[in-house]
Amino acid sequence: MQKKYSSRERCYRAVKREEVDCIPINIWIDSPEPLRSLMSHLNLKDTEELYEFFKIDYRGNVGIDAIGIGLKGGFKEENIKDSQGRVLRRNHWGVVSMVSRNGLTSFYVDHPLKHMEVEDYPFPEIIEQDFEKVEKFRRRHEDYCVVGFTLQAFETACALFGYNEIFKLMVNEPRKVELALDRLFEISCKQAKLLVEAGVDQVYNGDDVGAQTTMLVSPSQWRRFLKPRYERLADVIHKGDAFFHFHSDGWVEPIIQDLIEVGVDVLEPLQPESMDIAKIKEKYGEKLSFEGGIGVQTLPFKNRVEIEQEVKEAIRVLGPTGYTLRPSHTILRNTPIENILTLYEAANKYRLNKI
Repeated sequence: MQKKYSSRERCYRAVKREEVDCIPINIWIDSPEPLRSLMSHLNLKDTEELYEFFKIDYRGNVGIDAIGIGLKGGFKEENIKDSQGRVLRRNHWGVVSMVSRNGLTSFYVDHPLKHMEVEDYPFPEIIEQDFEKVEKFRRRHEDYCVVGFTLQAFETACALFGYNEIFKLMVNEPRKVELALDRLFEISCKQAKLLVEAGVDQVYNGDDVGAQTTMLVSPSQWRRFLKPRYERLADVIHKGDAFFHFHSDGWVEPIIQDLIEVGVDVLEPLQPESMDIAKIKEKYGEKLSFEGGIGVQTLPFKNRVEIEQEVKEAIRVLGPTGYTLRPSHTILRNTPIENILTLYEAANKYRLNKI
């Protein structure tokens, strides 16, 4: 009879690509809808009950229940008005955003490093006292795989400079970008060090550098500006005996071998809308584990049979180990409740069979 593992053991073995009793599953759902409707439909009082209902193997999940080391300092968070009388929001990074009329999306309208030099910018500091919070979280979820979150440095740099500006600077004034990234990765490394000391199993980092069918930054620029800094972060994580969980949406196939060289243990979310997941598994599956693989973009529009088939195919292609089943991003607000329930019903049914 095959040994039954705890969720924590199961996830550890999956990342190490060792035999598992069943494929781990995870969830990413942080939008008010459909989360509110899902909780109401199932008559659940909190997300912990939701995780238990779906038999989720992870805690400290992305979104509303993310666990990490916070930041202090920086700019005063406040609402301001522009010359047209519109209400804007400045966050603690000094980035100014406008919220859409429906309140569901926001976009940047001003960037602090347009107005000051990197040397003069008041970078925030980590809140070291959050270490105790993470330790308590770890003890409370001893049987689960705990993921701790760190600052995503490149995305933050893009917000500080502005997306158009940072890509120009990478060519014309690279030292300015490098200086900002060094300061931001310093924050990430400090957070990671405390997280692994507090006992998390995986440290979540990475940046969205993939669009639907191409990369947002060239592979050569990624290797110059980001690869050596991720290597330093990986060293901190591995010295603490934790796994490096790397996130990037979209098409990132050109840098997957680089991620392996960096020391990444888990690549997520492996969007099937952007990459051939069977090809990626076959080419890199002996050196890298994966999480995701279920297309969140198409989930709202599929019927029960189609959802079950996608789950079975993801398990067949990406399993039987080295894989955690999960939607490729946060479940979208127009996703029918029935589709979410079907997804996790199928996940729990077929992950035992490891098709």
